[in-house]
Amino acid sequence: SSSAKPTPAPAAAAAPADVKKADPKFETFDAFLRKRQYDVLALPGNQKYVTGQIKRGGMMKIPPSVSIKQQPYRHVDTLSIINVPEMENFIGYWNGILLENAMQRTGFMYGYYLEDKNYDEGTRAIMEGIYEPSQEMVGEIAEPLKDDQEMARVNRIAEALGLECIGWVFTSLPLEDDLLLSPEEVLRIARLQNDHSTDAHFTGYTLSKFVTCAVRPDPGNNGAPCVNPFMVSEQACAMLRDGILTSAPSERRTCLVREAKQDELIPDFVVEGRSGKKIATDFFIVRVNDTAPKKHQRMFTHADFPRENRPTHPQRREDLKKYFSKIPKSEPSWSRFADFHLLLFIAKEIDVDTAVAIAECVRDRKDIPEGVTMMFNELINEA
Repeated sequence: SSSAKPTPAPAAAAAPADVKKADPKFETFDAFLRKRQYDVLALPGNQKYVTGQIKRGGMMKIPPSVSIKQQPYRHVDTLSIINVPEMENFIGYWNGILLENAMQRTGFMYGYYLEDKNYDEGTRAIMEGIYEPSQEMVGEIAEPLKDDQEMARVNRIAEALGLECIGWVFTSLPLEDDLLLSPEEVLRIARLQNDHSTDAHFTGYTLSKFVTCAVRPDPGNNGAPCVNPFMVSEQACAMLRDGILTSAPSERRTCLVREAKQDELIPDFVVEGRSGKKIATDFFIVRVNDTAPKKHQRMFTHADFPRENRPTHPQRREDLKKYFSKIPKSEPSWSRFADFHLLLFIAKEIDVDTAVAIAECVRDRKDIPEGVTMMFNELINEA
């Protein structure tokens, strides 16, 4: 129960219980590799979508044609929104306050990865918190401000909690014609996956486990917000990396292979046997399941502290007093501080080292040092 609680989100934010199943479209990455004897050389991330130069009077090397295919594997099989109140608050703020002013919202999801036992060598991403960066509307989408000064501090607190940035969530209006992702969204997701990629896999193959969560009104459910997790294929990421893939406002359903510059040869891209410059976004989409994990406790026992960077509800020092006044003093000290946004506020407004020390106590379920609780009692009484 929060003093600044937004309109509650409909139950769409809550995920259903686990059901044991095999996905007909996507294999887990490690199971896919096992069948290939762990050969990664021919995988899309290792391909270079190079262009050729036309040399006057010389030999021309024509770049090999590229077949656009649906990716048969995925790096994350399931997104588990374990902190349901966190997602409900994010959706509620957008649905109840921003949407009527045609504003959208975005945030970075923090959590960790576990084995997903529903799949052969599967991977599950667990969402514990959402950091809402300073952002602005660019056209019809919310974009985080470039060079966010707070991000390094947020990541330091997350690290102390044993969490990392596992993906991002964004809101939008419904897409037409049952489109899952727009061309612009595919490019944004590919860029973010490239930015959050790693070669830590045992094969040394560079890959990303950065999950996207799209939140849109569902026309089939009276406009109630619907949560859909996705990734895009490594082929899309590699084509964007090499400057080949683009989009145009006139093309609502397809990404485009950019036009060749003067004296440049661009590979021939083949989609379903036909050469062309337009590629339907569906070819690049990798669906991720969303379920709630059984037997898992969420890290944060509270999700009530006002969120950061909300222009309509700025954070204030007196929020500390309001927050702690609603939490029983009988709770363990670590639990009273177990709110992601409270910890981020402490790091920003009081002291990063203090916030890190508290975060480690929350992570380990240990009592907060007495000196720290005394300091907060004094701060609360002053507010």
